[in-house]
Amino acid sequence: MRLLFTLLIAIPHLAIAYPVAHYVGFGSGYTWTEASFDDKVRALGAFEETPSYGDVSRAGLPWSGFVGFRFHPNYGVEIGYRDYGNIEFTKTLTTIDTSQSKVSSSSVRQADISTQGFYIEHVLSYALAKPLIIQARAGVLVGSTRYTDLETLTTITENGSPLQVIQPNTSNDGFIKGQLAFSALYKQSETWFWRLQVNQIDVDNPGESESFSHWFTSLSLEYQLKE
Repeated sequence: MRLLFTLLIAIPHLAIAYPVAHYVGFGSGYTWTEASFDDKVRALGAFEETPSYGDVSRAGLPWSGFVGFRFHPNYGVEIGYRDYGNIEFTKTLTTIDTSQSKVSSSSVRQADISTQGFYIEHVLSYALAKPLIIQARAGVLVGSTRYTDLETLTTITENGSPLQVIQPNTSNDGFIKGQLAFSALYKQSETWFWRLQVNQIDVDNPGESESFSHWFTSLSLEYQLKE
């Protein structure tokens, strides 16, 4: 990580000797999420608590907006905002009274998790063919992950009737994370470029023994300003 921060601060002297080109752009696409749930079955005296999960689904539209500075045909710096979109899933905790072999309570948590933030990154470019440019990117994302869930707790009373309590919960977790990405630029004209890019970020929620790996495939349109 120290090396990554050092690279972000130290702009190569060779790049400064060239005129700077500017560009702006906006993109959106698709986020695929790999989830890992590691909550365990817990024994609390005569009670046993068992977790179960529903499928993870996309809920929000991922997007990014950015401005870039090209110090050299092969080197530049980009600053922007990236939103990885939202994911949703359901977690259920069922508590069983093992002495009577019956359910004593259940908790259903409908969770929504979103990750976003501002980024700055180095951009290394190589012209593979006349209209096609491939790029490697390294930088940092300064952002936050927002956890929102609606928990419905159902308790079975002594007379067998259910008692429900609904509780909303919201929290934010700030972070600074390294970002690596690969992209390909297609030059449509002297000023317009199409960009296909893949980003990845890991998100942890240790309080619920959950971790997520987001893969964001985006298609962006860039406009290069006159030098």
